[in-house]
Amino acid sequence: MIKVQGQFDVSLPVAIDAAPDLQQPSLALCHLEVEGSNVTILPLNLTEATVSDGDYEAPKLTDIRVWITRRIEVNGTPEKALISPDEERTFEKVLLEATRRFVTLVKQKTNQWDLDTRHPVYAYNYEYSLSDIPLATQWPIQKGTKRMPEYAMGSITTTAFDLCKELTADIWQQVASEASRPVSVSFYYELLSEAKVFCSHMRYDTAVLYAAFSAELMLEKVCWRLLWEKRGLSDKQCVAKASRLKIPDLLKLIHELDPSLPVNFESVRELFQLRNKIAHGKAPIVAWQKAKEAIRTAKQLRQSLSRYLEPL
Repeated sequence: MIKVQGQFDVSLPVAIDAAPDLQQPSLALCHLEVEGSNVTILPLNLTEATVSDGDYEAPKLTDIRVWITRRIEVNGTPEKALISPDEERTFEKVLLEATRRFVTLVKQKTNQWDLDTRHPVYAYNYEYSLSDIPLATQWPIQKGTKRMPEYAMGSITTTAFDLCKELTADIWQQVASEASRPVSVSFYYELLSEAKVFCSHMRYDTAVLYAAFSAELMLEKVCWRLLWEKRGLSDKQCVAKASRLKIPDLLKLIHELDPSLPVNFESVRELFQLRNKIAHGKAPIVAWQKAKEAIRTAKQLRQSLSRYLEPL
């Protein structure tokens, strides 16, 4: 077993909006461990902010550099070591998991919900080394070219919009300190992100359905949380009751258990009425305005219920 370091320059499928104070030389590195491998992440290729016709375009983080150090078996002596395809695939799996943790944390802390956490790597190149000795692979790629991950043929990439805040130096410090643990994005957030994707692709009926799916999951979770906190029901009782209730009953119970929640119940009802018409083939052609309104309703619901959507 020898200790090999892989250096990977990763292109992200969706650029991260950053603040002007996010200057690469002054940033702490993200250090984490994935499956026994030591991983370090550094921002790379941060574009400058631009102003055109009065429109401000935030700096974009398009690439990151990732170092992975693992103990591996190699073919040949250390001086003439050759990285096998199996080891390359393992390096890629570690790279994907490390990048997923990094992108997920940025997504959570900046509310850039269009960042792709399922397929976080668009492409990457690599250089393997043993101390300062470059190591070859069985199927090397030409210098300057990039390899696509195994999933790339089926990847889904999105265009970021409706961002709430940019990645700042302070947020980077939090990401750098928290990337060591696995993180995840709640399914209702991912559904809301998918609704925006479908809307941008002019699939407005599907965008409404996904916005409604997201809203329904949020309502069920909040109903469960309120039943647990306000009425002292067990987890099993909360889940059983929340999953049986129809949308009007969910809304009624949530309002009854916490009347202070600033939920626009009427707009939520309208979202589900439209969802039902689409699902049963009774809705006219859904226009862009209706899809945007459905997404806006789900986003406002998320904000209104945020107190109960956070983990316990």
